[in-house]
Amino acid sequence: MNPIIIVLLAILGVLFVISLVGGFIRWNASRVTIWFSLKKLEINKPMEEYARLILDENELVDVEVKKCGFFSSLFVGNTYSVSKKLIRISWGTARRSTATNLAIVCRLVGLAKMHADGVKGLKLVEFNRWFGWLPFLLFPLMVIGIIMDLVSAGNLGTFTIILSSIGLVLSLFSFIISAIAAKRFIKACNIGQELILEMGILNEDEEKKIKKLYSAWKKLIVINVIISMFEAIYFFIKLIFSSLKIFRR
Repeated sequence: MNPIIIVLLAILGVLFVISLVGGFIRWNASRVTIWFSLKKLEINKPMEEYARLILDENELVDVEVKKCGFFSSLFVGNTYSVSKKLIRISWGTARRSTATNLAIVCRLVGLAKMHADGVKGLKLVEFNRWFGWLPFLLFPLMVIGIIMDLVSAGNLGTFTIILSSIGLVLSLFSFIISAIAAKRFIKACNIGQELILEMGILNEDEEKKIKKLYSAWKKLIVINVIISMFEAIYFFIKLIFSSLKIFRR
């Protein structure tokens, strides 16, 4: 068997295993999230008020809080804007005062606190949601390249290689952004966990579960970065293999 095919199969195998691990972590996070979502906080305040209270207690009075509408929540909900010093809380998070939603709010306050402390690269956390879909362009670009080569015979796969290369560059760019953003996201989770525990509104069992929730969030972001890395490697090797096959004709 061709050594390149063996490498591709090995990478696919690793991706499958990592996806299984990621699926288990998602399941565990969902289980904890559902448990917390069914349990309302004793003080039934709107989540934007909780956010304002935590910000003021941490001397972040210049940071604003905004509740998003239903449609805007799909694009900018549960984010911290570095340029505007603004926490945006999604419609779904704002409508229920649960421990899960409070954990999300504390994570956003964590980003605001990092910003106040001068931590760099926080814009990448905000923009990562826009770059995360870039690897999905690789396959459509390869298909378009193949169609263009079939239409204009005699190009020896030129369009396929060019468009696939563009897709690969976009995938690598997405991976770099995700890796940098992941480090900031994990730190924000750590700060958020400290903030919610310092509030003293959870019992011992709830504190253990909130730690599991933050841990699951951190593991998920790492798993997603690893998957992006292996996907980039897989498509890079596949591009080389396809190029060799084309030029051998």
